[in-house]
Amino acid sequence: MSYLFAIYRNLKILVFSDVEYLMKEMIDIHSHLIPEFDDGPKNFTESLEMLKQAADQGINHVFATSHFNEWIPTDLETEYFNKLSELRDKAESRNIAVTIHSGAEIFYHQYVEKTIKTSRVTTLGNWGQYVLIEFPMFQMPEGGEEVLFRLTAEKYIPIIAHPERYAIILDRPRRLENFIKFGGLLQVNGGSILGHFGKEIQKVAYYILKNQWGHFIASDAHAPNGRNFVLKKVYEKLKDELPTEYLENILFHHQKKIIDRLVLEPIIIPEPKEKSGFFQQIKRRFKTDN
Repeated sequence: MSYLFAIYRNLKILVFSDVEYLMKEMIDIHSHLIPEFDDGPKNFTESLEMLKQAADQGINHVFATSHFNEWIPTDLETEYFNKLSELRDKAESRNIAVTIHSGAEIFYHQYVEKTIKTSRVTTLGNWGQYVLIEFPMFQMPEGGEEVLFRLTAEKYIPIIAHPERYAIILDRPRRLENFIKFGGLLQVNGGSILGHFGKEIQKVAYYILKNQWGHFIASDAHAPNGRNFVLKKVYEKLKDELPTEYLENILFHHQKKIIDRLVLEPIIIPEPKEKSGFFQQIKRRFKTDN
């Protein structure tokens, strides 16, 4: 009898620890699912295995954000959508209950808004609103802030992919403020939070989260083995480390706003308070006198 009670108790703990997570609509906005296209899966078998693993985590929607550069030839975009359609059909025939949305991880260039306007793959879901942008890993190009400003002026909403991995941010994390001030929403990789890219990147990922600067956590999945979907693991790791409301926003609610075509506002970082030392007081005095 005590043995059966122990089984019941353990099952009860398991169920109640997962029920809150499983009741959420899980949406992963960054993944590489299209086979033989970029550095993602090598074939449809791997793509379907990735989708099965996503479904096992309770993920309902994924965006297949393949890499694209400045010039997107028509035949390349056609190949993407043909493979996306085939993947959807194969997933449905195997009863994998994950909705696959189109999208792209656009590599930064000076005139990225022109590329976005001339291609239907460049905004998430082809809804003409949210744009996932990847900056160079080792050197921040000049004019990055200007590009973000132009995108927001055109009513696009730029999402910065995995900023915690950029060398310039690793050197000085407060440079993230430039992304934020010019309208960028930050997307942190789940693998970074779990330490898959090393302790320094993990440290910066936590810096973003502790400051509540991030808008999204995503898997950036690439393969069935190694870099795959990790949102459930991230939830388990963070549920006791971050405020509940913020964690639910960056794992559940903000992603839902993309699907619902709603606008997510950028974070407002308050200006630093002016110091009140002796020389600052004299400076303010002269400003008043003038």
